[in-house]
Amino acid sequence: MARWNLGQIKSHATAGIGHRSDIPSSIVSFLVNEALLQVYAVAPHAWQEKLAISSTTSGENRVFLPADFMEPISLSYLTDIGSGSARTLRYEPDPATFDAKGFTPVSVSEQYTIFNDWMELWPSPNSAYSLQFRYRSYTTELIDSTDIPSVSTDWRYAVVLKARQLLAEWLPDPGLASALENRYLVHIATLDSDRAKRQGDQSGWGAKVIY
Repeated sequence: MARWNLGQIKSHATAGIGHRSDIPSSIVSFLVNEALLQVYAVAPHAWQEKLAISSTTSGENRVFLPADFMEPISLSYLTDIGSGSARTLRYEPDPATFDAKGFTPVSVSEQYTIFNDWMELWPSPNSAYSLQFRYRSYTTELIDSTDIPSVSTDWRYAVVLKARQLLAEWLPDPGLASALENRYLVHIATLDSDRAKRQGDQSGWGAKVIY
C-alpha cells in the first residue's frame, strides 16, 4: 500500500489532470495541504488523537492547551484524588456557567471548560494534581516531499483525489473539477473512519439466548 508522501501526492495529482507540469510547485503544495485539511475534517482519524500530561497548581484554575489542540476528548486525573471524587472531569461547553458559579472555595475540580488557549477547572483545585488530557489535534502541514499526511493510510488517496479537484478549479476547468469532485465523493463513501473500525470487534460480547 502506498504511503503517499507529499512528493507522491503532488506527482499523482498533477498527472490526474493531464500531467500539468506548468503549474507552479508552490501552488500544488498549497492545494495539497488544503485537500488534506478537507479530508481531515470528513471523519475522525487515529492520527488526530493525542495525549498530554499536565499538573494543577493549588488555587489556580487555568491549564494551558497544547499548541495543536483542536477539540477535547476527555480530561482525567492521574493522581489519587481521594474517595468520592470522579476520576474523569465533566466538560462544560459554556464558560459563562463557571463565571456564574465562581471558582471558590478551592476543592477537587469536577468540571472543565475551554476558553481561548486554556482550560478552566471548576472549582479551582486545592492541590497539585496530575491530569491526563486526551484531545484531537489539527493536521500538520506538509512541507518536505517526504512528509506523510496525518490521516489513516486508506484515506490518503482521498487527499490525492481532492487535490486533483482543487487543481482543476484553480486552472480553471469547471467541468473537470465537477467530475473529479464526484469521483472523490464516491471514493470516501467506501471508507470507514478509524472510529468505525474500532467498533468492528466480532468477538461476541452480545448476549445470546439458547433454546
